[in-house]
Amino acid sequence: MIRSTNGHVSLRNNILLFACTVILAITVSGCHDRGAQPSGGAADHEAELSAKLIEVAGSSGLEIDADGVQLAGITTVTAGMSSLAKNLQPAGEVAATDVGTIQVTSRLPGKIVQAFVSVGSQVTKGQIIATIDSLDLTQAESAYQTAKSHADLSFNQLQQQKRLAKFGTLSEPQVEDAARTFAAAQAAVNSDIEQIKIDRVALTNTQQLVNMGEITHKPVEDAQNAYAQAHGALVQAKVTLQSAKATFDRAKILYDGQIFSKQQYEDAETAFNNAVAAMEQNTTQEKLSADELSRQQKIYEQNLNGASALQQAQSKLQQDQHGYQNDLTAQDLARIQLARAKTVKQSGIPINQALQQAQDTYDEAIVALKGAENTLRLFGVSPSEGVAQLRNGHAIIPVVSPIAGIVTARTMVSGQIIDITTPLVKVVNLDSVYVDSQIYEKDIAAVAIGDPIQLHVSAYPLKTFTGRVMYIGKEVSPDTRTTTVRTDVSNPGWLLRPGMFATVLIGGKTGAHSVSIPADSVLQHGTQQIVYIQVAPRQYVQHVVTVGPASAGQVPVLKGIQPGDKVVVTGNLLLEAEQEKLDSEKGKSA
Repeated sequence: MIRSTNGHVSLRNNILLFACTVILAITVSGCHDRGAQPSGGAADHEAELSAKLIEVAGSSGLEIDADGVQLAGITTVTAGMSSLAKNLQPAGEVAATDVGTIQVTSRLPGKIVQAFVSVGSQVTKGQIIATIDSLDLTQAESAYQTAKSHADLSFNQLQQQKRLAKFGTLSEPQVEDAARTFAAAQAAVNSDIEQIKIDRVALTNTQQLVNMGEITHKPVEDAQNAYAQAHGALVQAKVTLQSAKATFDRAKILYDGQIFSKQQYEDAETAFNNAVAAMEQNTTQEKLSADELSRQQKIYEQNLNGASALQQAQSKLQQDQHGYQNDLTAQDLARIQLARAKTVKQSGIPINQALQQAQDTYDEAIVALKGAENTLRLFGVSPSEGVAQLRNGHAIIPVVSPIAGIVTARTMVSGQIIDITTPLVKVVNLDSVYVDSQIYEKDIAAVAIGDPIQLHVSAYPLKTFTGRVMYIGKEVSPDTRTTTVRTDVSNPGWLLRPGMFATVLIGGKTGAHSVSIPADSVLQHGTQQIVYIQVAPRQYVQHVVTVGPASAGQVPVLKGIQPGDKVVVTGNLLLEAEQEKLDSEKGKSA
């Protein structure tokens, strides 16, 4: 099938049918040169051909009579200069974004008490989707109650020591010890601040890698490379086995004929057995590589890598923030103790040793209490709620949705024992979606990150969705010679759904000023692209051209014609077919 550069196959088919009819008419009118001998007499025999081969300035072509031109419907346009927009229209598939797809898990291990959502449920950010009976939370709440009781007790003891202070022995606290304690606490806080900065940078970098597809797609690429290596090793093992088998069979024949020694026969047999073992080992390795590739592809399709990486980075930041709060509390305590020690030293007022110990005990109890409170808050429970929940001997932790969206998968059931890695539900937010499409390597230079795009899907043929290019692949597939372009598309009303096929119009930039012609005038002739140029009335010759990407039905011509050339737009298929036929007949007669 002959195709033009813009791929309008149905139009070409209609023209080709019409061309066949015209060729038949031309053939009948010029039959005497093709060996047919009509019975009408000499006049018919002397009739001129309606089409004949010509050559103009080294280019071959056809000369057709006026009736043939009219029957073929040949029309031309004059090639002119213009600046075409660089547009690409690859096909792609709609997918949920990495940041818009969340695999919800529990902060703590435990048992599911109740599940509140199912597949298809629409949830809001912060909505409770399940409750978990957590032993870890129970222990944290018990530790909080213990710390609170100890703080109350140490406070009462401190008050008692204050009342007895005037009767006790006197001593002066050591300012140096308090200063060292405060310096250590301050260093711990500073270290926590730096670590939190590092965690935030790591979280930002992880988010960027997820957005660009590096984290989600890199394991798939590694698995593909591993499978390719394993497959290559298996092919080599097969070749080695065949060679070793042939050598062994020959050695056996020569040994049976008493030409080879037993040592030579055993060496060939050993080589054969080693080749068999290597073959089995490589077969097993290829199967394992194929299984791993399949597993990584499933993980990629479900966007688990990106979600897991983000959750780990967020968890690390939360843990370090929790440690920072505890160290900040300890720093405040050390500052208070240092200030008190300095005040006592400067005023010369003696303090009872027991009172000082009671004060230190109370301060330490307050630090432990605040630490227990921070642990509860890290688990998503306020201290007052935790105390109330322990009345029945159980601590219930709510699991909430971190984003608004639709529940697309649910794997939890009431009574299920889970840990922090167990997926409970998958929530997808479709405010924006990704569309991954493939472009050929020759078109990579025409696309840049940030380029505007327009997207159309068959479900809504009259609606146009907009977005921008956010990622261009770093590798070109050796099989298809294409690379991936990821676009981020706004999805108002959530009309676009994952899995939909879409057409992406990328670009809209104005290209260089060049000769342009209608895309329908260009024919694919073997590995070349050709056009027909009218060089004189009823004379048309072939020109080999090099064209760029089509835009609005026009293509830029990089090489092959000049401004002012008359290019055939319709009837060019007829010209090509007739010229091929005449060339074939000329070759046969020669």
